[in-house]
Amino acid sequence: MQSRLLRILIILAGVMGADGIILAAASAHQGDAARLAPASSMLLFHAAAVLAVAALAERGIIHARIGIASAFGFVLAAALFAGDLTLR
Repeated sequence: MQSRLLRILIILAGVMGADGIILAAASAHQGDAARLAPASSMLLFHAAAVLAVAALAERGIIHARIGIASAFGFVLAAALFAGDLTLR
């Protein structure tokens, strides 16, 4: 069960990273989309944090439940922060 959750988190981190890259490209190539740059940074930072916590949990450096809970917290925080920054 825990390995399945870690795989889901890794997939979510990949999607978050791809979204961050898309937002960064949109903010660089459109003049009116400058507000997307902070959202892209948030997504990229949180995607890296999810991957780091998932790797630590998978290797047993931190407890798996703590790692899964904190990684899902990073996913939730990224969604809230990026949504808030995009809508401003």
